[in-house]
Amino acid sequence: MAVATFGGFCSAASAATNGTEKSVTKMPRLAAPIGGQTAFLVAVNYPLDISGRKVDGRITVRFPGGGKLTRRWSARPHGGDLRPGDRRAAFRFVHSIPLGNAASRRVIRQRRAVRVSSRVSYLRPDTDDSTETRTGSGVSAKGIRFAPGQMCATAPLLLLTAKTGDTARGALPRCGSRAGWSVVGAPGGGIASIQGDLFRYTQKERAAGSDEIDLVGRSRGRVISRQSVQLRVSPVAADTVSVRAMGDSVTAGFGYYGETGGPMPFTSLLHCKPAAVTFNDACSSNSYNRNSGIGTVPDYLPDYGLSRNISWAAQWANQYGITDYKNYAVSGSAPSDWLPGGQFAATTQQIQRENPDYIVMTIGANPILSNVLFGIDDMGCALESDLFGNYRKCVEAAFAKVDLSAKLKALYTQLIENTSSKIVLMQYHLAIPAADIAYTAGQIAMMDELMNDTIAGVASQVSPERINVIAPPHFNVGIDMTPLFPAKFSCSWFDWKVDGPSVQADPSQDLLELAHPLSFCPGPAQGQPWVISGDTGIHPSATGYTQMAGQIPAPE
Repeated sequence: MAVATFGGFCSAASAATNGTEKSVTKMPRLAAPIGGQTAFLVAVNYPLDISGRKVDGRITVRFPGGGKLTRRWSARPHGGDLRPGDRRAAFRFVHSIPLGNAASRRVIRQRRAVRVSSRVSYLRPDTDDSTETRTGSGVSAKGIRFAPGQMCATAPLLLLTAKTGDTARGALPRCGSRAGWSVVGAPGGGIASIQGDLFRYTQKERAAGSDEIDLVGRSRGRVISRQSVQLRVSPVAADTVSVRAMGDSVTAGFGYYGETGGPMPFTSLLHCKPAAVTFNDACSSNSYNRNSGIGTVPDYLPDYGLSRNISWAAQWANQYGITDYKNYAVSGSAPSDWLPGGQFAATTQQIQRENPDYIVMTIGANPILSNVLFGIDDMGCALESDLFGNYRKCVEAAFAKVDLSAKLKALYTQLIENTSSKIVLMQYHLAIPAADIAYTAGQIAMMDELMNDTIAGVASQVSPERINVIAPPHFNVGIDMTPLFPAKFSCSWFDWKVDGPSVQADPSQDLLELAHPLSFCPGPAQGQPWVISGDTGIHPSATGYTQMAGQIPAPE
């Protein structure tokens, strides 16, 4: 059952038998006239997954004695600035539908006697085009009122195609009182100004990604609104770009509940940890499932976790305003699961049929690296290898045992031969889990490096032109990691060098400090840890995924 709020009034929607949902609402309000013209202000509570997508509306005014006025409009409501790990269920957006001079005069003159009906409609993500969700349909009681002075339309979302010097213009928000607007601060990727009742944004050279213009509205010297114009700048039109994600838990965003956007607590790890054989994508940012032992298939969110903005794939798409996005990744899956005969082979074929502009993934760590990190399976030779100096050979033998290179090559080749997509391979981040006491931090880092080398090496064999391998930034451990990583930072009294302020999970940092009490450097320097604690410190947090997404070039 959908719930919508219009003009501050809440109404529940009941589903019709044809799949269309409707709700009865209070009528819109009128903005303060400017130059004799007014506008309808229509406030709506949208489900979070509608953010950035097109909606259509209609307002009909029936005048006493006959005659009517109808305004049809389209807009792109949005939930505001991008929030990694967004936990909201809905967001409020106030639309502004302008009226011309003649219509404004008639509506204002007869506002106490008119009847107004309004409707807002939209398609939920990943639904059949014939299934339309409607919210906000209803007929008012007699009369329409002016909006309260502090009620303002929401500043728009603008999608720009990046070209040096391109300029975007838009109408400033209308309010219940006449407001004067000013730009506060400077946007990061361009120059903003106000000209009359319009704002203007001119891009800087090579600016791309998310940006915003911060606005303050004042009426009679008093601030009545603070908001921002959201900008998504891409080298190509965002509406023309399609993205499909596949692979394992690092792309699925394991450790976050897709339904709420909240992190998984450690007490749920037993139920969330991927099962031994059949994977249902439990406790992942793109899935409803919350127990790996219940159900045998993934239950994806309607927008595949895009609006939750957690996984690196979602955060990259959101930076550029891409909404044609599906994240099919499944926590626990290995390359063989996506090949013919594997449990997700049909999904691979579906992606190939869709032939998106981009296929993005992390794949290859399962089962070897995940088993080691979760403490399920130890490589005995690796534990003893420090004595004999054969650690690299031991890890490579483990990769050979599961035929890693051959399976990666088969999967990459299948995608290259059956799509025209650009393929983005994200390599694995460095995580030092608190629960894994069998291996040293150096051994885990070496294993991670060998995994990433294998991914890059196979990709270069298959198609260096079509496959772009992306290395995540180094996830600082906070100890001396030489020779794998340079030690140039110190926060100890003795000036002992480490790789930098640790971004590992909190429980991992606690153990690292116990093992290195005089040299350990806690962190992060700012913000949250880049690794979650709920799985003992294995998967990236939403903050960590932000760092990873930032390494990927803009779509082209």
